[in-house]
Amino acid sequence: MKSFTTITAACCLALAAAACSTSGGGSTTAASPGQVLTLAAAGQGPAKAAIAAFEKANPGVTVKATFTEDDASYQQQVRTQLASGTAPDVFRMWPGGGNTMAVRDLGKDGMLMDLSGEGWAGGMSTDLKAATTDPAGKVVAVPVTIGAIGAVWNDQALQASGLAKPTTWPEVLTFCKEAKAKGVVPFALGLKSAWVTQLVPYALTASLVYGPNPSFTQQQKEGKATFAASEWKQALEKYLKMRDEGCFNDSPNGVGYDEQMQMFGQGKALGVVHVLSAVQSALEYAPKGTTFSMTPFPATDSAEGTYVPVSVGIVYGVNAKAANPELARKFVQFLASPEGQAVYATASGSSPALAAPGFKADALQQPVLDAVAAKKSTLYPDQAWPGPKVQQEHLTSIQELFNGTVDVPGVLGRMDKAFTAAR
Repeated sequence: MKSFTTITAACCLALAAAACSTSGGGSTTAASPGQVLTLAAAGQGPAKAAIAAFEKANPGVTVKATFTEDDASYQQQVRTQLASGTAPDVFRMWPGGGNTMAVRDLGKDGMLMDLSGEGWAGGMSTDLKAATTDPAGKVVAVPVTIGAIGAVWNDQALQASGLAKPTTWPEVLTFCKEAKAKGVVPFALGLKSAWVTQLVPYALTASLVYGPNPSFTQQQKEGKATFAASEWKQALEKYLKMRDEGCFNDSPNGVGYDEQMQMFGQGKALGVVHVLSAVQSALEYAPKGTTFSMTPFPATDSAEGTYVPVSVGIVYGVNAKAANPELARKFVQFLASPEGQAVYATASGSSPALAAPGFKADALQQPVLDAVAAKKSTLYPDQAWPGPKVQQEHLTSIQELFNGTVDVPGVLGRMDKAFTAAR
């Protein structure tokens, strides 16, 4: 869920506020044009680790990459570059169809190279293909990681509190009450960063909506179901219940992602309901020796009824008008290889999307793999929504919901209107 980059100094000046940076792959000698790959990504650590491994495996090749951490800037700038013919050869995208830099939207506009003939593409599961194909059914993205949303814990802070990880919804409310009484924040929340607003609803609706009824989104597309007349209403009501019961820090709309991760990493908050890769940010603020773990976030009275939102996290595509298409294809092949998958997943705190025998799951990733094996996982809902406006409406409406300027029926009505218009 994060990202951006360009290759010119002018762009960096334009995006100074978004902390744009430019990075080569580490080579100090000039490379011939045929040996230079341009790349746009986010999450510098994982991308740089993959670039370094690729360059090591391909002597003489240089990857020129640029990075930023702001999603909105990334989406706007790469879209503009693609339209003007100045986009890099390879770039990070979003799976499915949740926003304007997602696979289906870019594929529909003919901006991506067809990768269907690649060996790795033919062996993908149905879920992976659903997240990496364009409307015509062509594979146009390589899946790099599997992401998940759950209750992520600062192990040392939790141990010091003496509290137990909740496994049911009533236990969540009890946990919040007891943590608050001890003077610590139960769950850090940073709604000032709009993309964070969706995470708790996705965690709750996995158990309330999409786990019990995997066909829900298809029923919406057929006009047989709506957000407003579903358990989405209960999910948003529980979101507000968490706010009212002191489960979050004060004024979540005034707290951004970085501040949220600082609070969590330093142990001022015991946990977050978040994507697992957020731990990489929390580590920047955590004392040496801090460890993190994950548990499925409950939404019902039964632990057995808990599902984990699990989906393709990071995908890369190749510019249909790439200046160096063969080298771009070679980089994508590396990302799909067992080595590339293991390198990227390990550096990003995620699980690999494709086979990677060298990858070792930890206390964050093992519960995700267990949920998938037990068929207790669901896809992120936005990946199946018919267009980006549904997610955009969701993000802004949650901020307003926490401000008290709209109620739950109002939020769901807006989302239904956006869904109907897009389908």
